[in-house]
Amino acid sequence: MLTAYIFCLAVGGGFLALSFFGDFMESDVDVDTDVDVDADMDALAHGSGIAQLFSIRALINALFGFGAAGSLLHLIWGGGQPVLTATIAGGMGVASGALISSVFGYLKRTESGTLRGEQSFLGLTGEVSMEIAPGSRGSVTVRRGDRRVRIRAQVVDTYQAAEALAAGQPVVVVEMEDGIASVSPIGPKLLEE
Repeated sequence: MLTAYIFCLAVGGGFLALSFFGDFMESDVDVDTDVDVDADMDALAHGSGIAQLFSIRALINALFGFGAAGSLLHLIWGGGQPVLTATIAGGMGVASGALISSVFGYLKRTESGTLRGEQSFLGLTGEVSMEIAPGSRGSVTVRRGDRRVRIRAQVVDTYQAAEALAAGQPVVVVEMEDGIASVSPIGPKLLEE
């Protein structure tokens, strides 16, 4: 039975580590992949509790909980209580899968931790980082929270400019569409206010 515990611990722990380090590495490397490991069978059950219990995320957490509890209890008791060890490990596996599924279900329902959309850039001020000529695109750098974000930009349609917006010129984001900001230059009087 120890082999089954170690197998479940390795498989469940491996997938958990892969999901953790995969997200961690993805954020550092700026790879644009959109993979949802949580196949909750929403199409069949529309997010009901039974669908969450049989999701891939719940299965991985249950495997890890079962393997970790079984391996630990087997080592503590020296393999002397196999039925009790299997019962407790099974309960821990089901409990960990259900707990994690309910936490992620709550986060999904309340939209906690969702990334702010591109509309959160509206009204932010920044400066031109790559010249924006009339009819072409450049880039601007804006501050959102404690981060400086560089986004592609163009001059807003209502601003009739004969000359380009030079690097370093202050601008305000007026619109966002498909990841491209429409910006308008800020005059010195507006900056003082």
